[in-house]
Amino acid sequence: EPTETESKAGLDRFIASLRSLAERAKAGDESLHSAPHFAPRRRLDETQAARKPVLVWQG
Repeated sequence: EPTETESKAGLDRFIASLRSLAERAKAGDESLHSAPHFAPRRRLDETQAARKPVLVWQG
């Protein structure tokens, strides 16, 4: 559980970040609609992934 592995200061920073994101979402911040910005892939096609899964195993 995060309460056992993280410090109170770390949890407080996480909560502050989530509250900041919630306020930005309520204010209609358009940058949240195009997130994530720095990921290797912008959006995943979950329908195609479910219909045609690519399973790779390396032993």
